[in-house]
Parts: sequence; structure tokens; C-alpha cells
Amino acid sequence: MAINFTGISNQGGVSKNSRTPAEDSTSKTAVDANTSGAGTMAEDTVRLSGTAQTLQNQEAKINGLSDIDQQKVDQIKQAIASGNYKIDSQKLASNMASMDSLF
Repeated sequence: MAINFTGISNQGGVSKNSRTPAEDSTSKTAVDANTSGAGTMAEDTVRLSGTAQTLQNQEAKINGLSDIDQQKVDQIKQAIASGNYKIDSQKLASNMASMDSLF
């Protein structure tokens, strides 16, 4: 039986029928009714909801983003090199203490 998935951009082929033998025997007449006399199989289709398609598109966009904000890294490097990068020791200590309390 051929299965078409619409709305999915990168899909693999479906090679295994997930029906159990009991389901096959009860649905055989339905498959036979949907099959033409030339021996072609009926196709099952799956359609994704608009929400699922939106989530899939957003996931693709997120996967394309870099994990590093290179512009910010370059600004910090430049500030360190020029001697203008100041460290707020109170804020650093507070952040370290709050991280320590997590463990």
C-alpha cells in the first residue's frame, strides 16, 4: 500500500505496513474496493494541520540559526583589546552565587 504524506518536506520512504494481521483481514474488503482492476494499490494520505506546518517551518528556521552571536563576540574582543571592557565584580559575584545555589 502506498502512503503519501503531504506537508512534510524531508520524509523517508515508508516500507513497513503497521497493521496487525487481525486488522488486515477486516480491512481487506475495503482495500479491495479501493483497488482498481489493474492491480494498483489505493493510497493513504496524511495532511498536517496549519499549526503543525507552522511548527515545522519554525523548527527549520531555528536549526538554521547560529549558536554564537558573532557580532557581540567581536564587540567584546574589541573592547578587551582597547582596554575599555569593564567587569562589574558585584554583578559577577552575584551571578556566581546564584549559579552555585542551583547545585
